[in-house]
Amino acid sequence: MARERRGFARLYVGVEAVYKQADKENTVLIQDISVSGIRFISNEVLDQNIEVAFSLSIPDVPKPILAKGKVIWQKKFSESFCDTGLEFTHIEADSREMLCDYIKNALGRVDEHREYVRSNLSTMVTYRILNNPDEEKRCISVDVSPTGMKVFSKELLKNEESLELFFNLPDEKEAIHAMGKVIWAKEREENFSECGIEFTQIDSASIDKINLYVKQTLGIEW
Repeated sequence: MARERRGFARLYVGVEAVYKQADKENTVLIQDISVSGIRFISNEVLDQNIEVAFSLSIPDVPKPILAKGKVIWQKKFSESFCDTGLEFTHIEADSREMLCDYIKNALGRVDEHREYVRSNLSTMVTYRILNNPDEEKRCISVDVSPTGMKVFSKELLKNEESLELFFNLPDEKEAIHAMGKVIWAKEREENFSECGIEFTQIDSASIDKINLYVKQTLGIEW
């Protein structure tokens, strides 16, 4: 998708969408979006070039975005999660106009609040629950900031639960080590849960790395 990165802003959104393929419906989490395509996390393996119809509801956009697209790549994180790139093959004219307006307005907000933006980050996170430190588990991150991250997990983590975390930023060989606590958790129907984690202990070098990553991406690719 090199052409797309040069030509269009790609903005992190972090909202759910429903897609239909044949007679089947599935709900997925949109990682980022541009006027030419989307990236999403799902629990379903999709064949390359398969076409699906999407309905995407974005805050501040008055109507759902309706589009069709084809899968151009998919990366399987685990037995439960797939990171997927989809290119639009058709988007309704009013949906395209609403999407363009949303991206333009959101880019302004990103610039204004750049110190607080969470950048999308799909990576494997290894964690231990502190009251059971001998059991090592894994989950998938959705986004990250210097103060915390959002993850998808096979288990429902409890509010205020303390965790030890290890994860990697892109192009970084050394894992970031942090302590955190669950500040919210939501059980989902697709056999996994969504959790917000606040870092309670992280060294300054790791904060600098995350801050640099966020500032470099800001959820936008050119």
